[in-house]
Amino acid sequence: MKVRTSAESFNRKPEACALSRAGAHAPGLRLNEYWPTAVLLLLLSSIGCGSSDVGTTYGQRRGAAGGPSVNGTAVFAGMFEEAGHRLITWRRLSPKLEQCNTIVWFPDDFQPPSPEQRDFLEWWLYEESGRTLIYVGRDYDAESDYWRQVQAVASPDQVMEVTRRLATAQARHDAARASMPAAEPADWFTIWRDEPHRKVESIEGPWSEDIDISKADLKLNARLEVLTDEENDAWFTRDDNLWEDPAEYTPLLASEGEAIITRVTVDEWADSKIIVVSNGSCLLNLPLINHEHRKLAGKLISECGPGRVAFLESSFGGPIVYDEEPGTQIPTGFAAFTVWPLGFILIHFAIFGILLCVAFFPIFGRPRGEASSAGLESSSAIAPGAEAAASNSRSVVRANFGKHVTALGELLETTEDRQYAHERVVYYHEHVKRDSGASHRNK
Repeated sequence: MKVRTSAESFNRKPEACALSRAGAHAPGLRLNEYWPTAVLLLLLSSIGCGSSDVGTTYGQRRGAAGGPSVNGTAVFAGMFEEAGHRLITWRRLSPKLEQCNTIVWFPDDFQPPSPEQRDFLEWWLYEESGRTLIYVGRDYDAESDYWRQVQAVASPDQVMEVTRRLATAQARHDAARASMPAAEPADWFTIWRDEPHRKVESIEGPWSEDIDISKADLKLNARLEVLTDEENDAWFTRDDNLWEDPAEYTPLLASEGEAIITRVTVDEWADSKIIVVSNGSCLLNLPLINHEHRKLAGKLISECGPGRVAFLESSFGGPIVYDEEPGTQIPTGFAAFTVWPLGFILIHFAIFGILLCVAFFPIFGRPRGEASSAGLESSSAIAPGAEAAASNSRSVVRANFGKHVTALGELLETTEDRQYAHERVVYYHEHVKRDSGASHRNK
């Protein structure tokens, strides 16, 4: 499928950007001319250090795995920072993205964005004028290009190992891209998977000016082409579509009529836009060693307005869409048990608390004191020095009958009636008292 072009779009000159000129006029940016080459030489010198010496994590700008990866986005992010933007890394589609003016998305997924993800991002573009979404297709793997470059300079005793790694990387990429749909409209573009792989030898479009394609190394694998008129109408006439007017597609860079970089706009988005890049062959860490690729990256940055930039990182399936920012609504009561992982933790705490209550509060059997007088008296042998301790223990035993007699005498004394007290004592001796081992007397 070919790109629809117009004379007006090709005659427009891109906005100037210091980064697009690779630092020719800014002393602070001249380092960009040399450090990418130094990075490549460092990578080349690491051959033979083991199978894990080359980072291949895709689409990440930070961390031990993503930052130094040949498939990472640290270099592109650094160019944004040099242009004065503030950056964040984000992994979900949530309301916090309202704080950002630009989203850069390198999905690690060969499937197009889902309708839910597209609707979220389109609404984000509509909410405020001047926003930019940069979407970079997945169908490129810098690892294979890395081993091709290494193969060209490898010593004879390393060629076989480098060739093996190249074949392994290529086979892994080919197996992963098999999940890409063969031909599928996805609103912003149509994916065509089974197009011939080719290196770009010629370019046209407003961004082709001052780009020396003979020094660049752009590649086309799957094509992300603009929608046909029928596909565009189908997008804007479906029941759940949010917009009334069809989208407009402006090819910024193309090759032989095939899209490389395309701008997608809708009238209701005002000055907001989507920029679709066919793949990362000019934007990932390894490709940005190339000076011409950095010019194209600078043109992309110049399309973005001032403000915070979010590098959206996602794997298979893409980022999860949230209507509310996770963590802003704190669940209370029994609702807390329905929130993962809070509910899982609370259930364990509840079970543990029940076990503690069962262990410490209920009394099973007859209550016992610290020591019983019977136990002390039944001891057949008391160690020297322990007799005093035993005596003290007996003194606190509440079953001492002598205390009962004393208490009864105190009660009788309070009556102040000697005759009554005498009668109670006589009654006790005649009717209650019994000799040891004898039965009670008959009343």
